[in-house]
Amino acid sequence: MNAPLKILWLAPYPIRQGEHPAPWLVSLAAALAQEGHHLTILTPSSRTDRMQRRLTEEGYQLIIIPYKGGIRHLLSGFRTQVNAMAAYLQEHAASYDIVHVHGTELQLASALPGGHRTPPHIISIQGIISLYKHQLTNLFSKRYLYWSLSSLYEKQEIRRANYFFCRTEWDQHFVRTINPHAGITVCWEMLRPEFFRYHHPFTGKGILFMGGDNPLKALPVCLEVFSHLAVRHPDLRLHIVGSLHGDAYRQLLRKLDDRPLSRDNVVIHGALDAPAICRLYTECFCLYHPSLIDNSPNSVCEAQVAGLPVVATKVGGVSSLIDDGRTGLLVRKNDVEGHASTLDRLYRDSGLQRWISRNSRERAQQRHDKTAILNKTLDTYRKIIALSTTATAIPTTSSHVNTQIPA
Repeated sequence: MNAPLKILWLAPYPIRQGEHPAPWLVSLAAALAQEGHHLTILTPSSRTDRMQRRLTEEGYQLIIIPYKGGIRHLLSGFRTQVNAMAAYLQEHAASYDIVHVHGTELQLASALPGGHRTPPHIISIQGIISLYKHQLTNLFSKRYLYWSLSSLYEKQEIRRANYFFCRTEWDQHFVRTINPHAGITVCWEMLRPEFFRYHHPFTGKGILFMGGDNPLKALPVCLEVFSHLAVRHPDLRLHIVGSLHGDAYRQLLRKLDDRPLSRDNVVIHGALDAPAICRLYTECFCLYHPSLIDNSPNSVCEAQVAGLPVVATKVGGVSSLIDDGRTGLLVRKNDVEGHASTLDRLYRDSGLQRWISRNSRERAQQRHDKTAILNKTLDTYRKIIALSTTATAIPTTSSHVNTQIPA
């Protein structure tokens, strides 16, 4: 029997109680703790002025590292956060068997100390900020400035790391272009159990949009497409889920005063938990995901697991999730007429709905199997630890060490 591992995660984590915005992360954390492994999650926060330690109900430890945010953070080139995390890691990292860095968007891996006493680390690729930033239209916005600086850190972190968890062909290609010798393991994310228990019944006349006002999720495109459909099918409803902040919310309300959009056929739900999303599935015939760029959006994966057909743009890693015509329908980015035509075809064809639902549910439930993901994660951890131990124990005269993970 394998001994329990001491695992350190560097990951975003909200300091307020409530549902985590990345539920797949806490699902995996809970599974590791349940298996008896000692997991600590280290997360930076500018919303506190003191270090905090919490033991979660699931059995893993959360440590919150404070740093100075705002303009000071930006002017420092994000060093206020990096240095605060690095100070803790310099003292404590060596006590862990492995470090798992979740994402390259938040400069987490940049805080890792060097030296032979530092445990090996693996990076999970989430969003790819270096590519996402090109979809922003306002090059003078605060978001573009932050993402441009973040992309410099991202590329450096990928260049320096040896091991990666990837999910799609797109994120693997991105890693390989920067780090040709990277050891990559394809490992999908755990999804919330509610979606596995649900099975879509095909009774609704609604279209579900899950992007809120995130500019990359293309709510304006969604509204324009629905305007075309609402003329053809007055009985259709558009359900908008996700956070809508200030200006975005007011702009949306103004659009609802322009026919054919109205407050009768566009329903704004805000952020919803998993049970509420599943209840909303019963009113819809598809999830519509017109994103400008994405890697492996969880809203698409969750809909597929539940059997709700998906219409999505063929961007980024989405084609690794959808086999067009079999496990979903792919459309070209920003092609309003093409999107409307595809949604119309799916709405009119209940046989196509059932075909996509059956195939996507079967494929996605295999892809996101909880036991398989847990086993692959632990197997990869142990292989990296073994490779690191061997590399440390055996001197080499070569500047390149083989980091490929044996199959």
